[in-house]
Amino acid sequence: MTTNTDPLSDFHDDLIIMIITFLPFIDAYRLCMSKKKWYDRSLWLHCRSFELHEASFMLPDSRQYWFSIGRRTKVMYMKRIGRLKYFHFVNRAVRRLASEFLTKFSFRLYYSSNSYLQNIDKWIEIVLEKSVQELSLDFSDGDPVEPQPMLRNPQYVLPHFFYQQGMSVRVLNINSCGLGLCNFVNFIQLTSLALTRVRLFWAEIENKAHNCPFLETLSLVECYRIVKVEITLRTLGLRKLIVRHCQSLSLGIELWLPRLQYFEYAGKMVRFNMRAMDDLEEVILDYHLDTRYSYNSEDIKSLFNPFADARILQVSTSALKIIPTEYLFFEQPLFKFWQLEHLTLKTGLEHFELASIICLLICSPYITTLSISTGAIMHTPDFRPNYFPLSPGEIWTTDGWILDHHECVQIEGFTGKTCETDLVKFMLRNSRSIKELNIKRLVRATSSVTAEAFKEINKAAVASEAVVINCI
Repeated sequence: MTTNTDPLSDFHDDLIIMIITFLPFIDAYRLCMSKKKWYDRSLWLHCRSFELHEASFMLPDSRQYWFSIGRRTKVMYMKRIGRLKYFHFVNRAVRRLASEFLTKFSFRLYYSSNSYLQNIDKWIEIVLEKSVQELSLDFSDGDPVEPQPMLRNPQYVLPHFFYQQGMSVRVLNINSCGLGLCNFVNFIQLTSLALTRVRLFWAEIENKAHNCPFLETLSLVECYRIVKVEITLRTLGLRKLIVRHCQSLSLGIELWLPRLQYFEYAGKMVRFNMRAMDDLEEVILDYHLDTRYSYNSEDIKSLFNPFADARILQVSTSALKIIPTEYLFFEQPLFKFWQLEHLTLKTGLEHFELASIICLLICSPYITTLSISTGAIMHTPDFRPNYFPLSPGEIWTTDGWILDHHECVQIEGFTGKTCETDLVKFMLRNSRSIKELNIKRLVRATSSVTAEAFKEINKAAVASEAVVINCI
């Protein structure tokens, strides 16, 4: 009498299908590969979450080897072969999907030829008929050997039926394609919309928001032909807005969104006109530095005043470099963050940034958590800031700054430089409520230098006897 050593062979196909419906596509496919009869019966096609990118077919380790020895032609050939294999696999799989509805459909295929057009249209038609809830269409090259232009030819354009059959879509991500008709009136359940590297016009942005009454998240990344971002629909429930590296925004950003809670902006310095932002909690600002422009107090006031009610603020190195030093000497600063509790500064601690750090700390009297990251540094040798009378050593040793509400301070990317050590000692000497100071050194930093800096910090004078210093 033989015993069955494979308990999986006793599982009925219906049970396997039920399990597969809860698995991502890759896991479902691997599961069926473990049993020949499951694979032969194509049980993996019952998966409801289809997510597959062309990079999975391109042997990344092998391509990296050929690229490292300068064989760019070989790398391009491998990418073309992998792309064709991916295209034919997806084409067969999508047309044979057995599930009646899909929770997610996501693919990335670099659109390099119009020969893909009819098949891609068919894929989109099939998944829309299956009432897909999360749809991601990515036509960018996720691993480009050469820089990709903003305007590509040929470019895939969404068909008309896409806008007529999108009633079930709740999450939509579109990358590097033409929008075509661009009428989202039928996307009545859409809650999240992300547009990346697409052409948009001024009026289209507000129309999209108006046609999607349940829209909560809107992301515009590297979009072009945008003169202005204007959304002034007071009844719209938009809670999260991201605008990153869009061109050209010459007329700035105008918002009237009473329910907005999260705002993120990256790009050149533009005008903000923001009204009734009472629920705004978190703001991330990553300004590009224009070295040819002389910034003055009114410019900085227009940048920061719209976010005066934010509770969480993250400011990048670029923004710190444009705050003029005159702010430090005003008895009454021109902007105040009365509600701010958590402040994150990404800074290189260069000479002309020091006044900005002090300025932001003074303008935020109720901060409880301060995070300072010195990792990503943007060097601008051609930038000539306003004259600052105090040296880096003098600004941190000057008495009179009182930081009463700081409870937790975190510093990442610590290298042990003198300016970093002086900043830490400054915080310890002036923060009377501080309870915890966490310092995490940069991985590539010299261990002997950071060790000496940690010893100096541990011996520094403190304003709070309850402070605990953790050096990692």
